Amino acid sequence: MIVKNPKFEISAVSLKQYPKNNLPEIVLVGKSNVGKSSFINTMINRKKLARTSSEPRKN
Repeated sequence: MIVKNPKFEISAVSLKQYPKNNLPEIVLVGKSNVGKSSFINTMINRKKLARTSSEPRKN
């Protein structure tokens, strides 16, 4: 998959907030501080699309 123009859509907490754009979606699941945000930033070759923190539980 080639990601051309990544952007933050929404942080949804209910079904009615989910985007309705029929684009592919990827889900990352994991405990705190396992590198989910760092993984996202690495995959799209950006430093700050997904927020990361140098201190645990500080985002």
